[in-house]
Amino acid sequence: MSAPEPAQDERIPPPWPPLLLALGVLLLATAARHERLVLTALATLVLLPSLWRVFTRRWRRGDVLRGLGMGFITSHAPLLLGAFSTWERPACRIHLCMDGVLAGVPYVPWAGVLGVLLYWAWAPPPPPPAELPPPPG
Repeated sequence: MSAPEPAQDERIPPPWPPLLLALGVLLLATAARHERLVLTALATLVLLPSLWRVFTRRWRRGDVLRGLGMGFITSHAPLLLGAFSTWERPACRIHLCMDGVLAGVPYVPWAGVLGVLLYWAWAPPPPPPAELPPPPG
């Protein structure tokens, strides 16, 4: 008898060397107070495991549609945050002040892409469809 094949996640090793390298760069950039390098290292620490998970995961039916729906939902987060940023002004409590909403507009596509990526990377697989009981009769 042959041994069972390992699961897909077990065959591909996690990306530990690049993650540790990015963590080292983050620590050195923080000590040197180099803002752009800190942001780049932080983005690498977030995106590298997420992209690794997206490329190595086992895809199921409906994952793409659910991911795009999550991207549509998360793309509205900057608009809501911009609207809530004007909450302290009394005039904006009665009528919505559009300057806060418009300030979040440039971030809408990035929030959508991030929502899609994070959903595809870390969402659990959907449950299998439940079987319907036979009709009485």
